[in-house]
Amino acid sequence: MGADEVEGITFERYFGEEDIAWLENLANYWGGEEDGYRPFTDDDDLACFCARLAQNILDDEPRSFEWLLERNDRLFRHHAEDPTFRRVVLMGLEYGAAREDGPCANYLGALHVLGTMVPQDYRRAVELYEIGERKGVAQSAVNLGYAYEYGWLGEPDYVRAFMQYAKCASLGEHAEALYKLGDMYARAKVVRQDLRVAFLLWEKSFEKAGDDLAIKAQGAFRMAQLMEDPANQEWDIRYDPMRAFELYQLAERGLRIDIAHGQVYYRKRLREAIEGQERIRAMLESGEIEL
Repeated sequence: MGADEVEGITFERYFGEEDIAWLENLANYWGGEEDGYRPFTDDDDLACFCARLAQNILDDEPRSFEWLLERNDRLFRHHAEDPTFRRVVLMGLEYGAAREDGPCANYLGALHVLGTMVPQDYRRAVELYEIGERKGVAQSAVNLGYAYEYGWLGEPDYVRAFMQYAKCASLGEHAEALYKLGDMYARAKVVRQDLRVAFLLWEKSFEKAGDDLAIKAQGAFRMAQLMEDPANQEWDIRYDPMRAFELYQLAERGLRIDIAHGQVYYRKRLREAIEGQERIRAMLESGEIEL
């Protein structure tokens, strides 16, 4: 879709009269005692939340629409199956994506990957992530790396995946791109295996993740695996089972957050993080290691 075509997508042209009437009716709940508006609060009032989303679409504000969903992630997860909520969310995201709004395209792409609200469709997800990347959304660029690495559209393409992760890691030191780049070195994809480089990338990802526990957990889990095994000292990775234990604990917390958000494929890794803690506890009890 060219720039001229995107510019030609207006609210009036995109939505039919029936959709507009439905949005206006939904937005009418957004009433107050004095000026017709009432402050929005993060509560479980589904009607109020749907009305606010409808009003954002009517105001033609796709960016703030996506921001509202991000800000109210708990409500999103709780009400994802409600038909009214589903309709207004998809209307807003699809309109934003049609206008090539990067955050809306990225959010909708994630729904297609997970099969939440929409059928799972990797091809459509890639199209949406390409829009997001064009518009400067770093997460979309990283997600395209997953598409290449795991072969969403066919055979895996590790070269393109490596280049995608490296680009994101170098341009913005994106925490997720850093740990995925570390994976490429650990698994000898495209490059020769180098666990020392992998560890350094995971460590940097861990630092860059800041308060994002879900992302922090990925670097934590990977570092813990290496620090638990004394054989990895040949890669200049210190043997430190107690630090590994702490990292496994952090990883468990972050992985539970991801699973609660629908990323159920992390259940196996969660079990591995718990098993790692159990191994180190057993080493403590046997006296193999000391506090």
